[in-house]
Amino acid sequence: MKKGIFKTLALFVLILPAYLTFFANKNQINSIPPKNVRDVLSNSQLSYYGGVGNGNVANDSILKLDLGTSFPSRTSNNLFVGDTIAIGLGGSQSIYTVKDIGDTKTIMLNTGLSAVAIPYGGSVISTRSAIHTVYFEPQVNAANGFWQFLIKATSTSGENHSDKIPDQNGFDAGALTVGAVTCPFGGGAATVGTTMAVTSGSPSVTSYYHVVQCPAGAGNTNPVGVGGSMIVGVGNSMLINPSRSKSSAEGNADVLTFIVRHLDSGSLLLDQAFGKIAVVESVRVTATVDPTLTFTIDNTGTTTIGSTACGAGTSLASGAISTTSDMVAFGSLTIGTTGNQLAQRLSCITNASGGYVVTAYEAGVMKNINTATTLPNTTCNGGGCTYTTAAAWTTASTTKSEFGYTMTNISSSIPFTPGHFKAFGIGPAQAQNIMVRPSLPSGTESAYVCYRVTVHTGQEAGDYEGKIVYTATATF
Repeated sequence: MKKGIFKTLALFVLILPAYLTFFANKNQINSIPPKNVRDVLSNSQLSYYGGVGNGNVANDSILKLDLGTSFPSRTSNNLFVGDTIAIGLGGSQSIYTVKDIGDTKTIMLNTGLSAVAIPYGGSVISTRSAIHTVYFEPQVNAANGFWQFLIKATSTSGENHSDKIPDQNGFDAGALTVGAVTCPFGGGAATVGTTMAVTSGSPSVTSYYHVVQCPAGAGNTNPVGVGGSMIVGVGNSMLINPSRSKSSAEGNADVLTFIVRHLDSGSLLLDQAFGKIAVVESVRVTATVDPTLTFTIDNTGTTTIGSTACGAGTSLASGAISTTSDMVAFGSLTIGTTGNQLAQRLSCITNASGGYVVTAYEAGVMKNINTATTLPNTTCNGGGCTYTTAAAWTTASTTKSEFGYTMTNISSSIPFTPGHFKAFGIGPAQAQNIMVRPSLPSGTESAYVCYRVTVHTGQEAGDYEGKIVYTATATF
């Protein structure tokens, strides 16, 4: 089972110990306890300990939770996308990742449920662990003494305080080792002990605590009035945070006790201070960003006669001044030249993680609007291009008229070699990609589409017209 799943949550801990006189371990305390005692947790989120509900099916990726009172966690609250969870009955557990939270009674997993994860009554566990930074300011010193950090362990019947499973009323020992403890004041090597029973309060209550101890070191004493920190936990070696208690309601923090103790060289108790820490569910904040896709055709940068928007060595014809977002008007064509060129700007932006594709096709070849005589699509120099393959087109044919296009890049990815042309495909089945972005674009991306018409002396006089269809598609 993976341990130490972190969620950031502000920890609200404030301890102002008073001067105390009481008995513990049969030793009377007549010393001054440390001041400004606090335990700051790197993660104050409760662990999750819920149950498998009825009606789960093997290989389904949807898990139905037990909403009854058998388990401390009774809804999907306090689970988050990306959490690692262990699901199973008894000692058989399968590990999953939470992919989505459906509602308070269902969650979606990264893979289908195994046979061991579907029986009703199985457990659903996601542990949260924390580094404890225990700060205190000693008011007395003791040569060769010891400092102890006692953190609440479970006293609930049936729970084991060191089985790496979250407990309801205290921290589980988890994977904490002595190597994960940093002692204050330059002391010696720490020890991590078993639980200790401590009786306190009026009426008195006996509770159980994990014990972490740091020695001052041979011949050493601690400073007085100077703060120090015992750091408990590092990496994956940490105490496991409690789960929600069955008797408490969601949203109400579970407040647990810790103790900082000062012992002399003979391990007799000199003074101690009690503190409180609060652990609570993290708040799941959700929001939806609607998918967006914007595609525009305009005449920006394409209305200047002589512009080289279509590439080096080319220039826009006199009709450029009349180009708009939905009209490319060549006007009277010059016969026998490749100089009949006009352009438009295409722009696209989307918030789709898979980017976008812009395609283009021609509804049909250009035709004389009165006689239906066609103006064919180009085959470039010597028949080198088709609607799928681009090629150089440097001269006008003396035997046929031609219509085609090329692309020049502004800030997008285009499948064109500069100066090479294609014919438009006829109809949707022959639509071709002309702008491609396979990932989320960082901003609006643009390219020029440049149209060229050549005519030979035998082309029938009249007005010709064609229709180009552009389609922008985003991949979400």
